Amino acid sequence: MADIADTNQHYVPQFLLRGFHTGNEAQIWAFDKTTSKSFTTAIDKVASEHGFYNIRGSAKLDETIRKVEEATAPIIREIRDRRSLAGIDEHKRIWLSGFTALQMVRTKGFSERSRDMMRQITNVVTQLSGGELSEKVRKQLGLDESGTEHEKALSTILGIARSLVDELQKKHMVLYRTDGSSSFCIGDSPVALQNSVNPGDGIRGTLGLAVPGIEVFLPISKNLVLAHMCPTIAVVYSGLQDDARRMGFIHAHAGPYLRAVEHGTAVIIEREPIRFQNSLQFGFAERFVYSSVENFKDARDILAENPHRRMGPRYGRPYAGLSQVED
Repeated sequence: MADIADTNQHYVPQFLLRGFHTGNEAQIWAFDKTTSKSFTTAIDKVASEHGFYNIRGSAKLDETIRKVEEATAPIIREIRDRRSLAGIDEHKRIWLSGFTALQMVRTKGFSERSRDMMRQITNVVTQLSGGELSEKVRKQLGLDESGTEHEKALSTILGIARSLVDELQKKHMVLYRTDGSSSFCIGDSPVALQNSVNPGDGIRGTLGLAVPGIEVFLPISKNLVLAHMCPTIAVVYSGLQDDARRMGFIHAHAGPYLRAVEHGTAVIIEREPIRFQNSLQFGFAERFVYSSVENFKDARDILAENPHRRMGPRYGRPYAGLSQVED
């Protein structure tokens, strides 16, 4: 039996990545934010590291994650085949929420953000303490616990995922489908957040799962994005639809969205909204974005103007996405 340290463990599941294959089911296009270069590569080699989920020599976390993947993969295949959420019952929706929640915290990007946050907290507390931390403070920060910073971050993800599932289950599940004009891509931290209806108070962020207006997106194929949408969005669209009906027409965006919420049909989106979805994937990616085609021009343009976006998002700094994509 191979040593667990030699096991190549994926932080984006291979069955998800195969929804973005190039035509050769084993290949995918990859874009590297650090170099602005793109290339084709084998799906079984990307979004992974040897022993990524091992904690002090144990692969139990990887085993747990694999079980979630095995339970969720048939549901996602069903959605890909039907291209709608019709027939996806409550039990399956719970599994999908759990899968999305786990995918939010199982990535390299989450580990890097967690480690960066802990370093920021430690630096601030050290400065406030006059340059030296007491034994009590070090214990509270977990600085003397065994394990690497990465292992400490990994040890939190199942607990965090459970709390995220509770919030995701409060959302409306909506499926977005391309009109065929272009395709979706997927990042190495593929759960992307957006809040387009809540401007916030200018002090606190608006990307928390419990924040009104939150939108949570997970691409599941080159043609489909699974979304968990705050119910307040449907309220806004209902108001727009009512206004439109009073004037004798159907609102172009509100109608399809409300039908999707009620009946599970897909919301079909065109080129510019597709580009925006892809910009979210680029913004939340730690390093790599993957696609069925070489469609990374927008990413290169963004990096040419904003080199700091080569790194994934960090706490205290806005995520590296876009509010809009211009021609």
